[in-house]
Amino acid sequence: MDGIELRDLIGQKRPRYKEQYKSLIENISKKGDASGKGGFSSFGAFYQTYMYAFIVGYKLKKQNFIQINEQSKDFFVFSQWNPVPIRDYIAMLLLNESEQYGFKWIDLEDAATEAIDAFVTEFIRQLEGYANAGLEYLQNKWDNESMMFLNPFFL
Repeated sequence: MDGIELRDLIGQKRPRYKEQYKSLIENISKKGDASGKGGFSSFGAFYQTYMYAFIVGYKLKKQNFIQINEQSKDFFVFSQWNPVPIRDYIAMLLLNESEQYGFKWIDLEDAATEAIDAFVTEFIRQLEGYANAGLEYLQNKWDNESMMFLNPFFL
């Protein structure tokens, strides 16, 4: 499997987030509103909030994985996230860490379909772990220091 095929497989996936963060995402995102109006700092589309949360979790070196019986929500298809350079940066970060979660992504070129599927599943799980850790951090800020969100430079 070449890099383009791997990218396409990953791009078809819909990462999840913990349902407990749904209201936070709605509060700091502007779904369908590009006017820039509102009282709090916010992102455009929900996936921008998710990307930001991933970066926060990654910088904190913390993951918060979704447990088997935990309520979660599907997110947008990974290939449709914008801006593309940030989406690609996230993918590169996770690919560079692949040995830490049991894979050498370079070896996937000659791997069986089952190994590739396992890699993609773990790749998305890692993405979700960092994003949910970032959402946990942002939720704590929202709950305890919401005035920070009034500063347009906070986000």
